[in-house]
Amino acid sequence: MADAARPLDALPLLGLDIGTKRIGVAVSDRLGIGARGIARLSRRDRLWPGKLRDIIEAYGVRGIVVGLPRNMDGSEGVQAADARAAVRELRAFIELPVAFQDERLTTWLAKERLYAQGLSARKVAERVDQTAAAIILEDFLQLHPELRRS
Repeated sequence: MADAARPLDALPLLGLDIGTKRIGVAVSDRLGIGARGIARLSRRDRLWPGKLRDIIEAYGVRGIVVGLPRNMDGSEGVQAADARAAVRELRAFIELPVAFQDERLTTWLAKERLYAQGLSARKVAERVDQTAAAIILEDFLQLHPELRRS
């Protein structure tokens, strides 16, 4: 669900996989077909919202899709509350529309995707957050084909 006042209606979009330690960052292409991981930020770095603002400006991002870590039964727990709190913190720096996307199993899918590329466990650990962010964004784009440009 996007902000009621400002729906996501323009590309490119930024995808975020917000964890307690790290934030995976991905950006969509300008056609709304795919996404690619571009960064991994430390959540413990108090400057992370400003760093995201710099990324947003560099890529011309028009909206943000945040992974919402739901429990397997669909309910929201502590991790979902933490992701929502991070978004509230981010909104003090950024005035873009934000939508949440169910992120169940995205970390597992990201690891599978990276191991399938033949990467070592160390490389997988380095890239899993931004790859999960790309999967979150790809899932959102698939659910919203009206955003695609032809």
